[in-house]
Amino acid sequence: MLASGTRALLDRYAIASRALARVGGDRSAVEAGQSVEFHDFRPYQPGDELRYVDWRVYARTGRLYTRLYQAERAVELHLVLDNSASMGLGGKFDHARTVVRLLSYVAQRDAPTQVHLLFGGATPRLRGRGGMLETWRFIDEAPLATGGAAGSRGPLTGLVPFAMGLPSARGRSLVIVVSDLLEDASIEPGLAALRSRGVDVGFLQALSRDELDPPPGLLELHDVESGEKLPVGPDEALTYRDEVRDHVRRTREAILRAGYRHQLLTAPTVGADPAAALGTSGTSSAERTALTELIKLGLLVKR
Repeated sequence: MLASGTRALLDRYAIASRALARVGGDRSAVEAGQSVEFHDFRPYQPGDELRYVDWRVYARTGRLYTRLYQAERAVELHLVLDNSASMGLGGKFDHARTVVRLLSYVAQRDAPTQVHLLFGGATPRLRGRGGMLETWRFIDEAPLATGGAAGSRGPLTGLVPFAMGLPSARGRSLVIVVSDLLEDASIEPGLAALRSRGVDVGFLQALSRDELDPPPGLLELHDVESGEKLPVGPDEALTYRDEVRDHVRRTREAILRAGYRHQLLTAPTVGADPAAALGTSGTSSAERTALTELIKLGLLVKR
């Protein structure tokens, strides 16, 4: 569930994306042979065209509202939550789930939306706020992959079977992957598989602060996918930091070469349960952190 204050804030925002811009937003450009349908109201904002103001509503209420229209053939949105074992470290999985909750709430207003786990399971294809409880329940109950073939794979190799399971949708689907993208493998096969499906893709790479900048000292490096544990000192910690940053750089470059988008998310420091701390605005600290991050990155824009 999202706090009531968070939902009120999210009602002001839409997902900024090339794919959704074709049919989403306030009023869609209409392609040949395509019509539009009435979608919703929102309070009038400076710059709205007067022809879209609903004057009958104004006569009844004394308030200006803009009518929103949407193309009948909407782009489908697929939100992909990485549930590989490495996501369980450093608060990444909790942060990723919060991000997917926020995006799903905004997205389902504008487009048919499906939430997937990278390793198994998906919600039905839903549109409208009526399906939000089902979506949030799926996200809240999402397990980390452990054991078996899924538990031994990382997100980069997991992208290939996920992509091949998507229907081919030339220019009609947007996929947003929320993942740490940490695996000793190339992302290129996954990008090729996504390209073959004709989908637009955005990657939100979620990493913990300790992965991006590990603290100095005597540490233990634990590979949760292989189970291997190694003692490390300050020099090894610095080497690990450089390797992670190099991996992020190489992965980002490959994603951009493929014509897709990449944004880095930083999971908040693990401590007391952030979701339990509700502020006076009716939003939890975890939700405020994720919402602020998405706005700063330009992924959520004012309607």
